Amino acid sequence: MSMRITDSYMASLLLGDLNRSLGNMLEQQRMAGSMKRLNSFADDPRAVGTVQRYKALLANNEEYLSNVSRSRIIVDSTDVALQSISQVLSEARVIALRESSALATQTSRGTSMVEVDNLVNRLMDVLNTTVEGNYIFSGRQTSTPPFVKSGSTVLYQGDTGEIRSRTGPDSTMTVNIPGNSFLGSQSASLGGRTDMAPRLQAGTLLTDLNLGAGWERGSISVSDGDGNMWQIDLSASATVGDVVAAVTAGTGGAVTAQISGDGASLTFAGSGPLYIGESGGGGTAASLGINANSDGSLLTGRDVRPGADGATLLGDIESLSGKLPLGTMNVTWQGTTYAVDLSAAVTLDDLATTFNATVPGMELVIQDSSLKLVGGSPETFQVVNGDGTNTASALGLAGEGSPVRLFGMLEDLRASLAAGDADAIRSAVNELTSIEDMVYQLMMKNGGRQNDLDWADGILRQRDERLRSNLSLEIDVDVAKVAADLSRAETTYQASLLVASKLYQTNLMQYLR
Repeated sequence: MSMRITDSYMASLLLGDLNRSLGNMLEQQRMAGSMKRLNSFADDPRAVGTVQRYKALLANNEEYLSNVSRSRIIVDSTDVALQSISQVLSEARVIALRESSALATQTSRGTSMVEVDNLVNRLMDVLNTTVEGNYIFSGRQTSTPPFVKSGSTVLYQGDTGEIRSRTGPDSTMTVNIPGNSFLGSQSASLGGRTDMAPRLQAGTLLTDLNLGAGWERGSISVSDGDGNMWQIDLSASATVGDVVAAVTAGTGGAVTAQISGDGASLTFAGSGPLYIGESGGGGTAASLGINANSDGSLLTGRDVRPGADGATLLGDIESLSGKLPLGTMNVTWQGTTYAVDLSAAVTLDDLATTFNATVPGMELVIQDSSLKLVGGSPETFQVVNGDGTNTASALGLAGEGSPVRLFGMLEDLRASLAAGDADAIRSAVNELTSIEDMVYQLMMKNGGRQNDLDWADGILRQRDERLRSNLSLEIDVDVAKVAADLSRAETTYQASLLVASKLYQTNLMQYLR
């Protein structure tokens, strides 16, 4: 039995084939023109999550690179300033040596007083250096000039705050030197070498995190290697325990949160790679130290411990782990050696109370989550371990306390020049030596920061290259393959057109048949 195929049916078949061939050719032309495999989410919906994750990581990495660049400007400017301060101190030494010699006269000392005044002005200019309109030696009071003159005395208006810059997913670094490091002082001090910040606990208030700087209330985004992504609202959280519970509940247990073993940060476990970022453009994840990613199944945030205060329990301080109970340390001060027994101390306040009651004229203070001894006069003092507990070393207080004076030293030098006191002028040389040593130490610390920034820059650029390469594998086309596919699609379309034209070459004889 024969069948008749209508012209309309044959036309629809030909038109469908032509459209398919044309669509395939246009798709290949679009990829060849843009050199991208994914030009819209519809091209490969399964790859969208991966592409979005890589783009988020690239955006974060670019922010870190920007932070490193800005930090480098501050650190380099600080280095130039410290070099200038060193030069001023060198010139002050020359003046002191010259005017303490037998060749000095009243006239030469009068001239040297003017030179000292000029050195003070130069120091003022250097220490009031600005970068992009911000004073680099004012601590966190960057809009306030750090040093001003009040009569013949130089006063410091900044604070002791450190400016920290985020240079990577889990790393921050201090980039400034507060001007109080150079401030004239009538006291000797020692300490600050041991971190006294307490461990995180479930009941730690979020407002106490980051050494008391607090956190930013809002939401975070969590994703795992299985392609799951969750938006978790933490705005109702008040404690670290609340955050841990919210993340675990919000992911249905797929990602679990807990406090790290050292009590410094939050850790997350789940199917890797894990990624935690911001939700809605906030800063919640960053303020909790968890704005990071991990190739494995464990993600560890950065240190967000609260600041230490008088109520901090010694047992909650990680740096004192295995070193309790404390014992005795010996303080030699103003010709007397005092044995300070701290074995009964339970809190930092207990340490301060016991010490202050034992050593007259000296005070133990809690400053920037560390301990510091401050003497009531510029006399040096010694602190050593008093027994086998190594208490002074454990608290970061072992060593020699000495005064730090810059403008104060120059003020004293000028007064000695005015009085014509050769002995007092000569004594300024010794103090200049200790101040120069202090400046050299700051220069070495700042040089270390420059090296750290160079290292961070290199790591971030390698990471940027790797992320872009991975993103390219997801988005970009294989040039050779798309060229071959385009050629094949054009040939197919031309063949379809040829077949259609052949079928519709009608004449009278074909019509009669």
